Amino acid sequence: MTRQEHKNILAFLDGVLKGARAPLDLEADAIIRAYLKRNPDAAYRLTMMAMELSHTAQMPARSKPERRRWLPMLLRGWQL
Repeated sequence: MTRQEHKNILAFLDGVLKGARAPLDLEADAIIRAYLKRNPDAAYRLTMMAMELSHTAQMPARSKPERRRWLPMLLRGWQL
């Protein structure tokens, strides 16, 4: 991992966690925590997928067929 990749991860997490927050759904939180406990690499995979989705959302508008291609590619690459 490069220093820039390290900075990108920290900046992404800071941006997500320091923003306005909706009230915590305790049941959803318990489900997520239990899943992450059983699957230690899930936090990494979820973070990378969220970063990719965030990056994709910031991309300029494209034609409809071209926009649709990224989702199947992303899901194939980030299967849990």
